[in-house]
Amino acid sequence: MKRRELKLKNKANSMQTEKTKGRSVLLYSIIAVIAGVLSGILVSSFIWKNEKVPSFKNIFSIDKSESDSSGEKPEPTENRDNGVQAEYEITKGQRYYTKLVDDSDKNILLVGEDATSGNYDTIIIASVSDGNKTIRLINFPRDIYVDYSDDVLNQLREKSPKLYGAKGFQKINAAHTVGSRIEYENDMGKFGISDIDFLADIIEEVFMIRVDDYAYVNTKGFRDIVDLFGGVEINVPVRMKYDDPTQDLYIDLQPGLQKLNGEQSEWFVRFRQGYDNNGVFRNYSDEFRKENQNEFLKAFFKQHVNLKNIGKIDELNKLIGDNVRTSIIGVQKITEYMNLLRKMLNRNYDQQSQIIECFDKNIDGVYFKVIRTE
Repeated sequence: MKRRELKLKNKANSMQTEKTKGRSVLLYSIIAVIAGVLSGILVSSFIWKNEKVPSFKNIFSIDKSESDSSGEKPEPTENRDNGVQAEYEITKGQRYYTKLVDDSDKNILLVGEDATSGNYDTIIIASVSDGNKTIRLINFPRDIYVDYSDDVLNQLREKSPKLYGAKGFQKINAAHTVGSRIEYENDMGKFGISDIDFLADIIEEVFMIRVDDYAYVNTKGFRDIVDLFGGVEINVPVRMKYDDPTQDLYIDLQPGLQKLNGEQSEWFVRFRQGYDNNGVFRNYSDEFRKENQNEFLKAFFKQHVNLKNIGKIDELNKLIGDNVRTSIIGVQKITEYMNLLRKMLNRNYDQQSQIIECFDKNIDGVYFKVIRTE
């Protein structure tokens, strides 16, 4: 009798362990998309949008037979053409000098908004390579020049002359606005949203990266999520002091290792110009800011993606709300990313980061970054 009771107890413990593992994986995915959208650390998101799911924990009530009940087959992830055949003609044949991802890689577009202008402050492709066991974060400087085709320019001039006449609309961080104004693919593209489809297709055409999914977060979501996890300890490399009343932005960080709350973390990832310790105003490169963003995300992931934070799942659910939108919805796609995450965690995928190579150029009085083409 005792042996039977011990056996049942071990079985119960085993079931509880599996349940905990499942919750852990889900927590990784939720944190991944939140952190990743802002500057890119991992690649997935299990956000239910337009689906009535009262709790993230409900994912564990879904068994394999239920997830397969739709009869749909998961999108293949092997031997795909990652955009080499793309002929959207959004640009005048603009092409990056080298291929950045393999055909079988899974690529997620991660974007974060600018708090005041409406442009995208952060644009990243998080690319997961199962074959190479790597997670690559590809940062796109927001001032990248997009050499639009005559067709796009003519459409923009006709449908939105005000934007067409505005300086800087050819920067990649304004591409979503261009796509929206010209009603790109009439909201009938891959993601069903002109602004995201337009940006995704630019990335595919110019950089030969096929975008499989996207995730977007606003600045309030970023601050709230960092605060929920108690802040992030990170080394601030320089004195960060900058005031901009028009943006209601007042950055004030001393250099050195310290714990940043949500507001301070936003200062850290946005800073790229300001006063040093001697009171001298300095302009830092966009690469400087991208490097800081990558370091922040690494620190966030290392400090907060762990078992002790499982209890925050439902709180995250409440915070996400209107702050995040993503194409990763539905049981089938969630299951696909869940499996990918298990591989990433079990095999300890190597994390890499890369910034698109560019050179500075003044075009008609506007500062741009022009991509390397050869």
